[in-house]
Amino acid sequence: MNIGIIVHSQTGNTYLVGQKIQEKLIANGHNVTLIRIQTKNAANQNQKDIQLDCMPEVNDYDALVFGGWIQAFNLYPGLSMYLNQLPSLADKKVTCFLTQHFRYKWMGGMIGLSKMKKSLHSKGATVLAAEIVNWSDEKKRAKQIVELVEKISRQYD
Repeated sequence: MNIGIIVHSQTGNTYLVGQKIQEKLIANGHNVTLIRIQTKNAANQNQKDIQLDCMPEVNDYDALVFGGWIQAFNLYPGLSMYLNQLPSLADKKVTCFLTQHFRYKWMGGMIGLSKMKKSLHSKGATVLAAEIVNWSDEKKRAKQIVELVEKISRQYD
C-alpha cells in the first residue's frame, strides 16, 4: 500500500512520531512517504495570515496519516488551514494523531482531535484511528508513542 504521512511540526516532536509510524509501516511492507509541513511565519496565529512552507498533494496515496499539534488548547490553525484545502478523501483510509505538551488529553487535545476529525469527515474520510500523545511526561510519552504506532499500523494491515 502507498501511504502518505503528512505532519505539521514546528519543533520536531510531531515529526518524530511521524517517523516512528513510517518505520513501522515500512517494516510491514508498505511504501511510505513522510512529509513535514512547517509554518513560515510561526509567530502569526491568525489562520488567515498563516503561510505554510508546502501544501502536500494526497491524490497519489492509497492511505493517509495526518499529524499535528495543540497550541493554546486547540488544533494549531496552520493544520486546520491545510486540512480545509484538501480534495475529497472519500476513497482513502485515514488515521490521525496530535501531540500536546499538556498532561491530560482534555487540556486541548480532545478539542483539537475533534476538530481534526471533523475536517477530515467533511472531505469524505472515514477516520479509522485517532490518538493523542502527551509530551510532558517522558515515561508516559514513550508508551503512548508505541501504542499509537501499533494502533495506526494495524489499520493498514
